[in-house]
Amino acid sequence: MKRVSVPLFAAAGIAVLLLTGCSDQAGLKALERTATPEDTLPATVNLSTEMNRDSSRLLATQDGVQFFGIQSGDASTTCVAVVPPGEDPAWQVGCGDTRGSGEITKISSVNTQLSTILLGDDFDTGKLEPGWTKIADNILISAR
Repeated sequence: MKRVSVPLFAAAGIAVLLLTGCSDQAGLKALERTATPEDTLPATVNLSTEMNRDSSRLLATQDGVQFFGIQSGDASTTCVAVVPPGEDPAWQVGCGDTRGSGEITKISSVNTQLSTILLGDDFDTGKLEPGWTKIADNILISAR
């Protein structure tokens, strides 16, 4: 008669649950709230066709610069749009994979003299290099 190791099967089952739980994680919690008029991404900001413009949420405003979060239809890609004030601002968009909890994307702007990092949920900002300032749950900025 064969003996089956129960702890081995239990450990394998837990590992499968943990791995499948991580693979389904997508999107940012900040983008799940109901949109308000201030969440409307300016029409001058161009996005790739996979990005859902209606998912836009204003994540932070700092010195007149607006930081919007936008995600793809399946929430696997998330972008940050950095929109400085003015009638025809020189906006920037950076995108990355949302399925982790670390840095999604990092962009630098000549016009605003800012670097911006879009972070996944639950990122430990205590591990950041000096010079970065957290202005929202998912947004860090650094003056250059």
